[in-house]
Amino acid sequence: MDGRNPYSSSNAPMTQALSPLERDIPDSISGPIRQGWIAACVAMALLLIVGLAGFAASRAWPDLLILLDLPVIAVLAFGLHKRSRTAATLLVLMSVLPKLMLIADGQLNGVVFGLVFAIFYIRAMTATYRYHRFVKNWQRNPPAPRGSLADNPAFSVSGSSTASQQTTPPRVSAPEEA
Repeated sequence: MDGRNPYSSSNAPMTQALSPLERDIPDSISGPIRQGWIAACVAMALLLIVGLAGFAASRAWPDLLILLDLPVIAVLAFGLHKRSRTAATLLVLMSVLPKLMLIADGQLNGVVFGLVFAIFYIRAMTATYRYHRFVKNWQRNPPAPRGSLADNPAFSVSGSSTASQQTTPPRVSAPEEA
């Protein structure tokens, strides 16, 4: 044997990155991100309905090619759910650029509806950037640790020795008579 205890902790420094808990993230950041990925899921459902309905009506393959966007939107929606700045930016570009091309061609079919989704995506994109700035500031300046309920005397165990010492008054002895 080498004389080392196999159950002792290693000498390697612990490098655990601090990250805020979900409850510590402001709603002004987490709300638009949540709304963005939900809007992407709704867009996927609508795209599936429109693609299948168009294919069923005309039996033309170009209507079925619309469905190729579904896996891309699904991956980007999942990335947005995980607060990825890249996924959020690609989702905005994938939403806005085709609408701008339609406007340049003079077609206004679905532009207003698509721009409503683009608003959700743009808000989600800015929120992901704010989230990563919030996490960076959190890691640089972590908040003071919060007290736990166990530290509160109202939640202390009544059978413990410290609690019984605090609740019993000190004994006063009677003066001795000489």
